[in-house]
Amino acid sequence: KALTRSRSLGRDLSHRSQPPRTEQLVHGDLHPANVLHGPGGRLVAIDPRPAWGDPDFDAVDWALDGVSCAAELAERAGRLAELVPGLRADRLRDWAGALGALTGEARLRAGHEDARTRFLLGS
Repeated sequence: KALTRSRSLGRDLSHRSQPPRTEQLVHGDLHPANVLHGPGGRLVAIDPRPAWGDPDFDAVDWALDGVSCAAELAERAGRLAELVPGLRADRLRDWAGALGALTGEARLRAGHEDARTRFLLGS
């Protein structure tokens, strides 16, 4: 049920453009393990899977990492949007809602029946 809802939301997001969204080159596998501290304390993204897509989608793993409730997700998305030029917090939250069930299902299958898993499956 959660995966069906997520699929529907994801399809809707991929077609929705309010305001119009320009696709661009994205990392394609941007999650915390693929970002290192580089020279001078700068962050460096590694191991890209270059793709043409929605930059808000590319930030979903950062938005969902460790989050277990809607308030945390909203706060995280807002902070990321402040840090990344052009990133839209509302659209990032929507993408997180669409993809959260995939992460939740994997956590459930691995035996994690906690607040985070329940949130991901219900988001």
